[in-house]
Amino acid sequence: MEKRGSLAPEIMEKLYRQSSFQLLVPKQLGGRISTLPETLKIYEHASFIDGNLGWLLTVCTGNMYLLKSLKEDIYKKYIANDDTVLSGSGFPTGSAKPVPGGYQVNGEWKYCSGSSIASYFMMNAKVDNGEGDTSTEIRSFIFEKDQVKVMGDWNAFGLKATNSHTIIVEDAFVKDEWTMAFHLSGSNYEDPLLRYPFFQFAKSQFASVSLGIARRFIVESKKLADQFKGEWEISNRYDFVRNKIQAAEKRLTDTKSSFDRVISRTWNLHIQGDELPEDHLKEVNHVCENAAKEALKSAQSIYNYLGITAVLENTVINKTYRDLHTACQHGLIVSFRD
Repeated sequence: MEKRGSLAPEIMEKLYRQSSFQLLVPKQLGGRISTLPETLKIYEHASFIDGNLGWLLTVCTGNMYLLKSLKEDIYKKYIANDDTVLSGSGFPTGSAKPVPGGYQVNGEWKYCSGSSIASYFMMNAKVDNGEGDTSTEIRSFIFEKDQVKVMGDWNAFGLKATNSHTIIVEDAFVKDEWTMAFHLSGSNYEDPLLRYPFFQFAKSQFASVSLGIARRFIVESKKLADQFKGEWEISNRYDFVRNKIQAAEKRLTDTKSSFDRVISRTWNLHIQGDELPEDHLKEVNHVCENAAKEALKSAQSIYNYLGITAVLENTVINKTYRDLHTACQHGLIVSFRD
């Protein structure tokens, strides 16, 4: 899949059959939307299986969160289908000019994960109402595949199969019914998850990805140590490495427990209908950033002792290490505190 740059077709078929890309589609439209804790478990487990899988499932379903003000008839007809994949970007790096019946859109958006498997693209753009306009209106626009040019420029050292390419739109017409005002609060649908604060939801998504990949790295480290047990026992290296792995695993387990407690507590408060207080929002921010930081540290505390096998790009442990570092670079979970 790294050579291909995208998930294998047989994996995509499984995802379609399980309605995996419908994780955030409202129940009234036939989607699989559930609670926040249960959804995060799915992201984490998918990331444990494969970092690319977890990342794509997280990003492409996460894009659905921003469709919560899309009209029901459009949503149900085009988006709420098992084989629909939504790629795009939340950054408003495009411009949209009002024209009769819709908007004329131009722009360039980086890091659009799932771009080569997308059914549709959704991007944000600033509305240009002409000379003298000082408004800062941002709208979300849905594009069909033939309206988008995929640059094929994703060349990261990890998450190679996420096809997170730059996409370009040139003078694309978007009908009024395929656009919506960009806002992060409120929803046309009753599902509580679509009313959970967006930034905290997004942070928890990527924190779950980092925890899942890190857990896989621990498992692969144990396999590698056992593979070389006979050779490493001669110099007491085996016991040393296993102790390092055990310490890293405990660190990760403790971090995951703290993360789960905070997410469950804020979710329970949220479903009671209460608006989350500022101190709770900050707590979620902190626990998500800490999860990513500790996930990375747990892997780094082991990696240097795993030998030459760990630097070979065709090994699972090397791929997992690269995927983890790449995932933890996402700006939403980078901690700028020591």
